[in-house]
Amino acid sequence: MSELQYFEAFTFDGQQDTANFGLDTGELFPLALKPTQTWNPTLGESIEIIKKLSESGELFERVQRHGGAVLIRGLPIKTAQDYSEVAHAFGFPAHEEVGRPPIRTVLAKNVKTANEGPPELPIWPHNEYGWSTINPSWLTFSCLDTPDSGGETPIISSLGLARALKEEAPEFIEKLLQKGVKYVYRYGLEDVRSNTGTSVIGAYGQHVQPGDDKETIRKKIEEEVRRHSDLFEWHEDGSLSVTHIVPIIRKHDDTGLTTWFGNVTSAWGRSTYHGATEPPYRGDDDSYHPPPEYGDGTPIEKKYLDLALALAESLQVLVKWQVGDIVLLDNYAVMHSRSPWTGKRTVLAALWDDTRVRITDYPRDESA
Repeated sequence: MSELQYFEAFTFDGQQDTANFGLDTGELFPLALKPTQTWNPTLGESIEIIKKLSESGELFERVQRHGGAVLIRGLPIKTAQDYSEVAHAFGFPAHEEVGRPPIRTVLAKNVKTANEGPPELPIWPHNEYGWSTINPSWLTFSCLDTPDSGGETPIISSLGLARALKEEAPEFIEKLLQKGVKYVYRYGLEDVRSNTGTSVIGAYGQHVQPGDDKETIRKKIEEEVRRHSDLFEWHEDGSLSVTHIVPIIRKHDDTGLTTWFGNVTSAWGRSTYHGATEPPYRGDDDSYHPPPEYGDGTPIEKKYLDLALALAESLQVLVKWQVGDIVLLDNYAVMHSRSPWTGKRTVLAALWDDTRVRITDYPRDESA
């Protein structure tokens, strides 16, 4: 008998129909599960059941049918270590972050704070590391403390966004398909109070050791940068700009559908919020937020940036956290963001790879 017998599905406000994303399943997005009334699991039992469900493939089949996301509620997750043990039960290899923009603190094995940016600042819809050639296949989040107000994690179907944009602005999709997107991240010497506020060392200094001289530090940083970009520039103030030119309209291999995989909506939301839409793109938070461009360096039309962000936000489903919740997201099918909050909110993140290639590029018309 299936280990799913230990769980029952539940519904919550805002769930969406996967048929609207182009899937033929007609299920609720996301899948939401909780232990049955007759099962009051210990942490060890929770880990064992999730491990069996993952190894059988049954859990992932259900997650795909429901659009690439599952919320599991009611497990006895109380600490970062508890969360780490449950999250590892999904069976994924840990993802190594390269060029991390947000400030994060490691709290347990492969578990970090989600983002240490100020609680009053939102984070706009994005795929994790959608701007990089090195990105995680899966994400998990878990909640240890719930805020007094706000603090939801909106999740958005990337499949649904790609479909909606193709219907409303097919010419924009075609331009993105042919040109890709150009992102620029600028890292300063010090961490700043921002959602993209990590320093050069925080992003690329994994191998820097105390006592390294300036030349050695720069060499080590550049070696890390080149793992995912050969386009970078040091500035007179010691800051570092790294440019990434990557596709955003891609094929989600598990479903065969077109997906939107990138950070255009979050970059544009952040640029406008901080008043950084004009050179030198330094915002009111003292951090740099250049808006994304087409891959050939031409500006993306504001009407398309506004449309993409508006559509993404219209598709969002708010995950209103309860203590012990754990969420699993297919990073190639689901975007996420973050609402501002008051009080204490502790949401932890873990990034995961997959042994399979799960996203591929469409061929480009080289004559275009």
